[in-house]
Parts: sequence; C-alpha cells; structure tokens
Amino acid sequence: MSFLSPLFIWTDAMLKSGKSTLDSMQAVARSANSTRVGVIPTADAPAPQRATGAKPKARVKAKRKAKSRRR
Repeated sequence: MSFLSPLFIWTDAMLKSGKSTLDSMQAVARSANSTRVGVIPTADAPAPQRATGAKPKARVKAKRKAKSRRR
C-alpha cells in the first residue's frame, strides 16, 4: 500500500493543467493571422467632438427653477 501526499497530488494536477494551457496557447499563436492595422485618411476622419461641460448644468438648473415655480 503506497501513500500519496495530498500536496503532491495537488502540485501534479496544477503542473499538468498549466502545461495543457501553454500547449493550447501555443497552438492558437501558431494559427493566428497577422495583425492588420487600418489608417483613416485625415479628410475622411470624423470631426473631433467639443466638450460640453457647461450646457448640461445650465439645463439642470433651469429644470430646478421651473419645478420650484410650479410648487
């Protein structure tokens, strides 16, 4: 009758799962296509959006004033 340490069993299981994970990652890396990068010409690029920090606050304040007048 042989005795196996629970630590040995756990360590062996973790090493086997790590090896299988590495093997699958290598297979994916081998079959992956090369990365393609697209460049948008400046004329076709969308216009940058302006910051609208002050407008929402003014609307909220106007709504609060209108509610207080109704009461």
